[in-house]
Amino acid sequence: MRRWNVTYLFCLRRKASLAFYAAQATLWVLLFLTASSAYAPCQETNQTHDDSNLAATATLPGCSRQVQAIDAKPDTIVALLNRRAMVYVDRGELDCALREINRAIVLKPESSVLFNNRGLVYEDMGQTNHSIQDFNRAIYLKPDNVAAYTNRGRAYFFENHLDSALKDYNQALVLDPKSAIAHNNRGDVYAVEGDVDRAIKDYDEAIRIDRNYTDAHYNRGRIYLILGYLDRAISEFSRVIRLKPRSAQAFNSRGATLDAMGKRDRAIEDYSQAIRLKPDYAAAYFNRGVALYEAKEYERALQDYNEAIRLKPNFPAALNNRGGTYAAMKEFDRAIADYDEALRLKPDYDIAIRNRAHAYAQKSGIDGAQGPVLIGAR
Repeated sequence: MRRWNVTYLFCLRRKASLAFYAAQATLWVLLFLTASSAYAPCQETNQTHDDSNLAATATLPGCSRQVQAIDAKPDTIVALLNRRAMVYVDRGELDCALREINRAIVLKPESSVLFNNRGLVYEDMGQTNHSIQDFNRAIYLKPDNVAAYTNRGRAYFFENHLDSALKDYNQALVLDPKSAIAHNNRGDVYAVEGDVDRAIKDYDEAIRIDRNYTDAHYNRGRIYLILGYLDRAISEFSRVIRLKPRSAQAFNSRGATLDAMGKRDRAIEDYSQAIRLKPDYAAAYFNRGVALYEAKEYERALQDYNEAIRLKPNFPAALNNRGGTYAAMKEFDRAIADYDEALRLKPDYDIAIRNRAHAYAQKSGIDGAQGPVLIGAR
């Protein structure tokens, strides 16, 4: 979970003020430059948006009209540009979002809020170094910007700089002990470090602060699943689904828990729902493939492993499991080819090494050769 500063949020109407014409001239120069042929146009409407974005999309033309209004003050213009950037982020038009934030920063370079928000845009663009630089600037400009600490911690976390992430979350909680986001995200650091007790404690606190915080419920459910507290895990994932019915991730994880409980048919239903919600969800195809293999529906399992690998070609576990499915169907050459590819991607993959040896033995007709070992649902 990350935090977008919303100090500049609404599209407002202000009266004219001649004192700010110079600033507005600067804005019009920016508008002219970004409309030139060197830039791709940012569209005011989007015919492909889903219902969840209707409100955001409807906001964009109204913000545009007010940005262009000659009586808008610089602070109002900054607010509108920030709002437009948020809408573009919601629509996945990150280049357009970046342009709007850049325009706003030209008008108000002392704004910690804007640097924080641009950092989030850079993060979505995969430019982590740029995002961290902007979060640094946001903190320099406003040392008590909790959102900037939380967001920088998240960037460090995904770069596997866990000590730096933990330091930022701790500072965020010094500034705001009731930050559910900071507690949740610090719990993620503890979980990766294997400190499950501290992780659960932080998730508990995040939920105490915000009982409907779906990220914390989901994360606590994942810890319960790992620890084997399956009923608790089901309760957490089911709560996420009640609060957020389109959470493919929650359906996938509840499916994995049901599978671990031996409730294969219900697990397959949840995996299928996850795929309906997110058709490019490689992990859900993988997990459904595991369940179908266990049900000895090898052809259907192959279809799911094929799709998982198509969506995520560097997926050693899926290659291993597809190889195991081929071996179960006595197609040993295909099985060996998949094990070879899994080992090319992950040379120290012990399970694939053993499975390949067994496949060679089975192909040669050696008595007592063991069957394949598959990776379970995740």
